[in-house]
Amino acid sequence: MNASLVGRTLGGYLITEMIGAGGMATVYKGYRADIDRYVAIKVLPPHPGLDSQFVDRFKLEARTIARLQHPHILPLYDYGVEQDILFLVTAYIDGGSLADRIDRGPMRSSETSRLLRQAAVALDYAHRQGVIHRDIKPANMLLDKEGNLLLADFGIARLASNDGGKLTATGGLLGTPAYMSPEQARGDDVSPSTDIYSLGVVLYEMLTGRQPYQAETPMKVLLKHITDPVPRLSEVDPERFTPAMELVLARALAKSPTNRYQTATEMADDLDQAIQGSTKTPLGTAPLNRQPSPDPTNLRRPEGFPTAVDSSAFYTTSNQPPGTNPAPNPPLTGTQPGTTIIQQTGINPVVVTIGFAVIGVLMLAVVLLLLNNRPPEIPPPTEVVASVATDAPTALPLEPTPTPQPTFGRLSFSSTETIGDTLTLAVNNLALLPEGETYVGWLVNTLTSEALLIGPLTLDASGSGVLPPFVDPDGRLLLMAYNATALTRETEVSDTPQGSHVYSAALPPEVMTAFMSIFITDPASVSRRALGITDAYAAPSGSDDEPKAGLLASAIGEAKRGGQHAGLAARATSPGGMHTHNEHTINILRGTQEDLDGSGSGQNPGFGVGLLPMITAMKAQIQSVADAPGASRELQGNLELMRVCLDNAEFWAGQVIDHELTMLAANDLASVAQIALESTQLSEQIINGRDDNGNGQVEPFENECGLQQIERFSLLAGTMLLTQGG
Repeated sequence: MNASLVGRTLGGYLITEMIGAGGMATVYKGYRADIDRYVAIKVLPPHPGLDSQFVDRFKLEARTIARLQHPHILPLYDYGVEQDILFLVTAYIDGGSLADRIDRGPMRSSETSRLLRQAAVALDYAHRQGVIHRDIKPANMLLDKEGNLLLADFGIARLASNDGGKLTATGGLLGTPAYMSPEQARGDDVSPSTDIYSLGVVLYEMLTGRQPYQAETPMKVLLKHITDPVPRLSEVDPERFTPAMELVLARALAKSPTNRYQTATEMADDLDQAIQGSTKTPLGTAPLNRQPSPDPTNLRRPEGFPTAVDSSAFYTTSNQPPGTNPAPNPPLTGTQPGTTIIQQTGINPVVVTIGFAVIGVLMLAVVLLLLNNRPPEIPPPTEVVASVATDAPTALPLEPTPTPQPTFGRLSFSSTETIGDTLTLAVNNLALLPEGETYVGWLVNTLTSEALLIGPLTLDASGSGVLPPFVDPDGRLLLMAYNATALTRETEVSDTPQGSHVYSAALPPEVMTAFMSIFITDPASVSRRALGITDAYAAPSGSDDEPKAGLLASAIGEAKRGGQHAGLAARATSPGGMHTHNEHTINILRGTQEDLDGSGSGQNPGFGVGLLPMITAMKAQIQSVADAPGASRELQGNLELMRVCLDNAEFWAGQVIDHELTMLAANDLASVAQIALESTQLSEQIINGRDDNGNGQVEPFENECGLQQIERFSLLAGTMLLTQGG
């Protein structure tokens, strides 16, 4: 398959360019003019035995993928067969993949936790539909422009309940060796636990920036998955990774499927607890006794799983001193870019079995030699040993953690005409209703009980569906007026809900106040009065540099004015002229009117509100939401994206002030020319941010996003996950 398909039409889509190729498919970008939509078209390799039976199997697989309707699964729009070309049409996502993100280095724990949970809920949903992915890896996890994860490439998935998972089997091992579970590497039957193992490999790679098992050839990698213990996170970074986090990886990557997590969400729950200070109650304090709704207040092992005392069962040993980083593993070629099919055609299975047996005997001999000559083991941390070795309760009480409820959909916000005027609702696994009844979606203000109709839902046979994007007819920022969503059972659609809330989700009411202050108008009772801001500074938009009603617009207006005067200082032709604009810049950013240049009077040609006070006020609004009763960890994590941008802007503003103060003390223009240039550049970054990691995007990372990006990332704070009941 090559670029020769560019210019052709498949399924009504014009192929415009090739955007990727792998062992399982070639991916093109396509466009359909009548609906003005760009898509990704996955074209399968030519099949030499293409017949009606194979086509039927392909269509069955495509239908399986199409019914996976979930907010974190890449939607399949269409599929077909034209002139012996088999293709799938999916949404086009141009935000890159998790593999691209990992290439930039290890990820922070908070970012890892957020993306792992998104992958976990999507994977559990697919498993409930009877679908096993079988090729979970970072390259198959796409990231949209808002940083949300979408599981992609279910093209090799099989119905778990159909033909033992061997539908369209090729007689080989199908998957990517770096992420294959031991049973998958042996060619045994796969199960949902296979995907959970692969997700555990992805988790290790997100945290460390490298794969747990690496070798010179794919076959050697497979052998490591089968025989090698799980590498210790503490050998990568003993200060960052705790024993609790190591135990999460140990369970996720257990060699036996029965010893792994039963669901991917359980892994995400345990990782969250491990990251957020699980030293109060170390993992492994009690035997597994999970019910369908997992209890995250105990991070447990299944029966028969190795304890911390038995750590040699799942940790590697090293000749290096504790706390040192091991030498880099040799590079692994051919495992990450694409799915690999290791064909067994022409190889006698008996010979393969004998080969594995011989390898096992040799390895057993090596293990016995090491056991007779190995140095004393370094015991795991005391608190883990004590908790696993006895059934006694830990002395430190576990903080109460709410039991997570199953989720049935996701509501998210975006912008069409104005910020946050559009919402999308996708649901899954809803109870099917009798004929004559339908689910109707609403936005709700929990303080006033006001409800806004967003439309009826059409469900498929699995109880899944997607509401067409709803655009507020008044062009409002919806999150300033509504903080909850609900689905009611109705026999007819009217302007007000008649039935009770069957499924619902809510954010703290403080979200509405915060968004009103930040984006629309800051109520005098909150922070405008405290900052001495009058209505004159809250006027409707005029020129681009005039502050609007909200705190963010006011901050951007001040930042623009400050940048203008920093530029004037840099272009000054005399020390006196430079010092005048130095004073102006500093006073604009601080919101002060100090005499800094010794002229006898302080001048502030800005709007008088000050950039730094506006940033402080926005941080206070964000904190009020994060501290509000009912603020979930996901909400707090999304708010952190806004805070990072504010921190960056505040830091850069501080640097501008430092530079301007240095220029104020100088009487030689040439001596501060470079500082003046840096000050103007920093002034631009305050507003526009910068692409610090060079990936072509300004992201919510340290030293990247600025004030301009807050609007986009803020909408993530409105994400709501539906649960059952009202």
